[in-house]
Amino acid sequence: MIMVETSNLGAWLANQRGQLLLTILDEVRDFIFVKDTKGNFLYNNRAHLENLGRTQEETLGKNDFDLFPKEMAEGFFFDETRLFETHSPVIKVQETVNARGELFFVTALKLVVGNPRGDILGLVGIVRRLLSNDHGGLEKTHRDILEVLRREPGTTPAQLRAFELSLPMLLSRCRREN
Repeated sequence: MIMVETSNLGAWLANQRGQLLLTILDEVRDFIFVKDTKGNFLYNNRAHLENLGRTQEETLGKNDFDLFPKEMAEGFFFDETRLFETHSPVIKVQETVNARGELFFVTALKLVVGNPRGDILGLVGIVRRLLSNDHGGLEKTHRDILEVLRREPGTTPAQLRAFELSLPMLLSRCRREN
């Protein structure tokens, strides 16, 4: 969990300390975003905005259903609902789409953001693009994520098994696309 000294995540992002952090995040090539507990975007870094083909103003207050195909948005919504219920990080390899409609694989990490009183304020997402034809990279990333999941206290054996079983499906899909 990421802890911030506030009860209003949007206001915290707007203050000077938050602005410095956002300036730094805009230089990162991973897609980074912040959402409130309803799934509405409060912030997207430059890389994520470029991928979405949108401006910050066009994404503020929007949710995944406004920006992604319905089936994809439903998957994101399911993961985030579970995240808010369990407070266990979401760590997975998944498919996403850019503004040109091109599908590609990413590693996604989503964490809850809370304050010292225990209030959950929203989530932070960090998404890294994978090259679909980089099977070795996909396998290594899969192994790395699996190792993180094994160390995460909130991860259940069923979650581990489901993630272990996802690699053959991902590799098969990559081979079909190439």
